[in-house]
Amino acid sequence: MKYSTIGKDTKISKLCFGCEPLGGFDWGDVNLSSIEEAIEYAVDTGVNFFDTADIYGLGLSEKRLSNILGSKRYDMQIATKGGVSWIKNKNDKRATIKMDSTPQYLEKAIDKSLQRLKLDRIPIYYIHWPDENTDIKKTFEFLQKEKEKDKIGLIACSNYNAIQIEEACSVANVSLLQLPLNILNKTVSSEILQLCNKYEIKIVAYNVLANGLLSGKYNYDSTFQDSDRRSKLKDFQGKKFEKNLQKIDILQKEAKKNNLTLAQYSIKFVNEYPNVCSAITGIKSLKQLKENIEGVL
Repeated sequence: MKYSTIGKDTKISKLCFGCEPLGGFDWGDVNLSSIEEAIEYAVDTGVNFFDTADIYGLGLSEKRLSNILGSKRYDMQIATKGGVSWIKNKNDKRATIKMDSTPQYLEKAIDKSLQRLKLDRIPIYYIHWPDENTDIKKTFEFLQKEKEKDKIGLIACSNYNAIQIEEACSVANVSLLQLPLNILNKTVSSEILQLCNKYEIKIVAYNVLANGLLSGKYNYDSTFQDSDRRSKLKDFQGKKFEKNLQKIDILQKEAKKNNLTLAQYSIKFVNEYPNVCSAITGIKSLKQLKENIEGVL
């Protein structure tokens, strides 16, 4: 396994195990025992970077990850995200959510994540999405204090634009930025890359396989359950889906020339992108994990 160094001396695997499927929503049928098997294999193979969020399954992903890792959780670089509050609806499986990065909310959110993860300190803590109603400086001043209390390790942000990153960095030591990036249609702006160089911020890429498009397993006849988010995404519907599949045919040929599967080729592309330190792939099975690992060896 290849690793990147973030912060002063923290090493993370170039493949990050995405734990959103552990939350049990949005990815169709989830077999918990299959994910557990994949996590155990990942640890044995050298993967030490796990990405979750309190909103994934409304805390369920964090709980399940901690339970599966057991005592090994203390040796892992576990990243979780906060800043999205929720209210459970009685008559609907989906909760009502809103962005909330106020220090008052985050203080409670961090404590609850610590409890669910069964940790005394969260190695990496992201603000999941920008909160337009809260002063970014107040948010990150609070995170800096939480870091000084050793409740969190590295401070990070997710889905922030260049202006927001600059504001956060003016009051806190931000180490990581999580952004969508894939070979199909995503890039990182030059402004953000310049800020990453200026503040020594590393990028953790998500949506690396474009919600599974770049897994290479879908075709014109593919259908998705209502419980699978892809049933609602434009990338998997109509003419947009057809155009994506045409692009994928070309990429498949390029991957084959390099003796890689499409997924491996896509992961390799992202990990070689400027400032990227790790690529997140959501894992639902050991088969998926084994293929993805080959993309970073």
